[in-house]
Amino acid sequence: MKMNRTGRAAFLFAASVMVVSLVGCIEKDYDLDDVDITVGLGESMTLPSNNSTQDICLDDVLDLGENNFLAIGADGKYNIDVMDDDVFTAHMWVDEFAVPSKTYKGSYTINLGDFAPKSPKRRVKMADDDINFNAPMVDMDFTYSYKTSQITRLEYVGVKNAKLTVTFTFSDELKGCLSNISQLRFTMPQCIHCGKAAYKGDSIELNSGNQLVISNVKPSDGVTFAITVKGIDLSSTKADGSYMTYTKGEGLKFHGSLNIGVTVKESAVDFDKVAESKDLSVNGTAVLSRMLVATARGGFTPKREFGRVGGVSLKNVPSFLRDDEVNLDLYDPQLNINIVSNVPFANKMTGAIVSKDIKGNIIHRIDVPQFSYKANGESVISVRRRPASNVSDTTVIVIPDICDVIRNLPDSIALIDLVGVGDDSQTADIELDKNYRGTIRLSVASGIALAENAVVVYKDDYSGWNDQIKDISFVETVKDGVKSIEGYLKVTAHVDNKIPAFLTLTANGIDINGNVIGSDRLEVTVENPIKPSLNGTTPTETEVVIYVRPKDNEVFKTLDGLAFRVMMSAKDQKSGDKVTGVMLNAYHQTLKVKDLKIQKYGKVAVDLN
Repeated sequence: MKMNRTGRAAFLFAASVMVVSLVGCIEKDYDLDDVDITVGLGESMTLPSNNSTQDICLDDVLDLGENNFLAIGADGKYNIDVMDDDVFTAHMWVDEFAVPSKTYKGSYTINLGDFAPKSPKRRVKMADDDINFNAPMVDMDFTYSYKTSQITRLEYVGVKNAKLTVTFTFSDELKGCLSNISQLRFTMPQCIHCGKAAYKGDSIELNSGNQLVISNVKPSDGVTFAITVKGIDLSSTKADGSYMTYTKGEGLKFHGSLNIGVTVKESAVDFDKVAESKDLSVNGTAVLSRMLVATARGGFTPKREFGRVGGVSLKNVPSFLRDDEVNLDLYDPQLNINIVSNVPFANKMTGAIVSKDIKGNIIHRIDVPQFSYKANGESVISVRRRPASNVSDTTVIVIPDICDVIRNLPDSIALIDLVGVGDDSQTADIELDKNYRGTIRLSVASGIALAENAVVVYKDDYSGWNDQIKDISFVETVKDGVKSIEGYLKVTAHVDNKIPAFLTLTANGIDINGNVIGSDRLEVTVENPIKPSLNGTTPTETEVVIYVRPKDNEVFKTLDGLAFRVMMSAKDQKSGDKVTGVMLNAYHQTLKVKDLKIQKYGKVAVDLN
């Protein structure tokens, strides 16, 4: 008998039944030498058989072939595990922008009160006290219109190659009244983040009050220095009242002033000239150079639209999944969107998962609601049929209809219409104009557990019987002009099933050329679906009954075997009973046939001539 491995294992009990029963019909022990006519061998005969099978593993039933998406794990469980071969790389950035250069001018006029000596005996030189005065010198307010949808809020901006250059000059009369300034203090707006100041070839640090202090300045020389500007803090209004704000769709608004503080010794002031002078003024010019905003902290919403992103192909589909009635209704399939991103802010995304046929036509589409993937790391967006807890970096999205994209095994599954936008609910530090990158891959990873409407179909042929059965013939009778065959075979067996699925068998005869024999010539019926194990571990027992009924006497001359078809389903179509959610296991879920009995009903005809 010619059998393949899968066929032998899957339906060993059926093949054994048929072979034993058909061979048993050739009775060689009867002495029929004196009979030259057709002989009836009785209405019923039982042929005992001790045949039974060992446990037949599910792995022997379902041949995975060379497919690329279905595998058996080390624990024996069936899994769909396939990932897109191609990594799609996406890019996202926030545009740089620059605030134009600003020039500010200010003037302060010293009055006699500013130069009032502390000692009335100033001319006697009994004291040389300090005289101090402070004043706001330069108003630095500005607005900058910048309309962008990429930035929703700002807490800090870092600028590149920006300087605040300050020049102070003193009126001629003030120069004549004042020979030396002990200390000049220039206080920057507290919201400006300053670096070092360059003054007369020296690099000077500002103190903690954002103040540059210069000692022993001669008014006749004037003062010029340049302070490096590193950035501006937009998080709050500072104690000195300075601030910068950003309004989406409008731009930036800055408020602050450059203040001056002066300390002079009484001995350095000619008070007589002060009393006679009409112009005791200090003039200041501050030039804030063009500020290229290169870094920022805040909320960002750059948008990016993608075409087709990610996809998996289902290659070399196993034979048991190719039948037209196959419905891969999985209990909890998982389609995972795998993202690796170095974007420093989280992103929100929408899109769709589609199944496609071999020509690329969309079969089914499921829109995925908005989801987020995290900044600077790996994220898995697991689209599932049933709820599950978020684990580690995995976000679960429940879409009850997700199985619709896989149930009829498309040629491919892909992501389309993806639109990503920055998630501004989180605060991020970014480099503007930097081309941040992320990779996106689609994968399907799911254990095989059947849902209510799942159907898997297995087919196989069993041939090579003709030499043993070609001479069998039952008695033919004619009644009321209708010819009938007076005989059939009845096979019964008890099947222990650990597979968590109903198994419904149907069969047809096949001839020596491999062609199906029509039911008008040979009728094969199988009663009772094999009942499922409820947990995939404890077997259930079912009595299976098979009838083989010839419709004409010539059929056994060409009958060479049977073509079986087994429908594995989660639900019994008649009773409505179902078993769902139990993982299929290749090695631990088995079938076993026992108590095999073959009965022959009717009259067997033997031609002694």
